[in-house]
Formats: sequence, C-alpha cells, structure tokens
Amino acid sequence: MEYVFSTSDRIFFVMKFVRGGEMFTHLRDQNKFPESRAKFYCMNLALGIGYLHSINCVYRDLKPENILFEEDGYLTITDFGLVKRLEEG
Repeated sequence: MEYVFSTSDRIFFVMKFVRGGEMFTHLRDQNKFPESRAKFYCMNLALGIGYLHSINCVYRDLKPENILFEEDGYLTITDFGLVKRLEEG
C-alpha cells in the first residue's frame, strides 16, 4: 500500500500500479501453468499469506482475480477488503 485516505463514509487504499495483470487473465489465456511456474507462484503466495498471518491478519478473498503479476514475475496480493485482523488470544 502506498497511501490511504478516507472520506466520511469510505476508506481508500492506493497501491502502486502493477503492470503484469491478473492471474485470472493469464490462466484464461494459457489454460494452465507449467509445473515449475506453478510451484514458484505457490511459493510467492505462501510467503505473502505467511507474512499476513505473522501480523495477525487473515486474508479471506484468495482468488486469481486478486493476484497480480509484477513485471519481474513475482506476485502481488490485492483487495484487502475482507481481511480480518485477529486479536490476541
């Protein structure tokens, strides 16, 4: 997240522009990923979700439409509207 601001009834999150597009589009166009790339993407997602868990956040909207490709091939998780912050205990 690059910036956040709010109005009286909404909160806005501004993120950097991610040029690579959605995983959904890539899956639709390619039908499936080669196993080596799929493993790499799974590792990216596991690291991202793991980080969120380490700060007591549960990401509850994981789907190809919310995963973006960076220009270098790494993934970015987007759409944190359903994230749940867990309280201690």
